[in-house]
Amino acid sequence: MKQIIKLRKLKKSDLPFFLKWWKDEELVKLTSGIYENDDEILKEYFFNMLDSKKDSHYVIQYNSKVVGNISLTHKNKNTFEMHIAIGEKQYWGRGIGAISIKKILKNAFTKLGYAKACIEVRPDNKRAIELYEFCGFKKIGLKEYPQNKYQRIVLKMALMKENFIA
Repeated sequence: MKQIIKLRKLKKSDLPFFLKWWKDEELVKLTSGIYENDDEILKEYFFNMLDSKKDSHYVIQYNSKVVGNISLTHKNKNTFEMHIAIGEKQYWGRGIGAISIKKILKNAFTKLGYAKACIEVRPDNKRAIELYEFCGFKKIGLKEYPQNKYQRIVLKMALMKENFIA
């Protein structure tokens, strides 16, 4: 069976997926590290994403099944930050992340007019770093967040439009 991977805009009916993923401690440790179990707080996070006017949030569909999410956070007229998580673990390691990243980068660089993509990743998340490098991102250094008790240091990576290969 051919893999069909699509990105579609986030909608209200996606809330149950996000509640599940945001309560998955293993997944949270690989991403923000901020674990929250209160549904009301998580719903507020979700609806803030849904209502965002300057950021773009998508679900990743694999053969019509929602398996993850990917987002563009507007930094300035030339730069955006990307976030991705494959929330359904049985779909890890299947190339879904790479295809999704390339799709969103193509859209950001060609249709939205951005010149630079950046991403922050946990320095110990080797699989994610390898994925981002595969997609063309380069390591640019570590950044400290001394006030963040969950993720004090991140690896910053970037990709310039002229270096992007679809």
